[in-house]
Amino acid sequence: MSTIQVDEETKRKLLEIAGRLQAELKRNVTFNDAIKFLIEQYEGKKDFSALRPFFGILRNSPGEVRRILGELREEEGKRLEKFTRQSSG
Repeated sequence: MSTIQVDEETKRKLLEIAGRLQAELKRNVTFNDAIKFLIEQYEGKKDFSALRPFFGILRNSPGEVRRILGELREEEGKRLEKFTRQSSG
């Protein structure tokens, strides 16, 4: 392990990213995990196997995963809309 120096704003943003990953994964996430995730995103790797620890087992193609996520987001939006209508009416 080594130490790196970052300013407070960078540290705050990295902590925010780590928190989002932790919420998504429902497990503890280190700064190292968050940095690895950001590096993978930056490099735009087509090999998503390196991201499996962050998203569970990912056996589908990236396009298929995007399609499934889109469907889930659409369903979530419909449920949210239905819930907000019920709670306001």
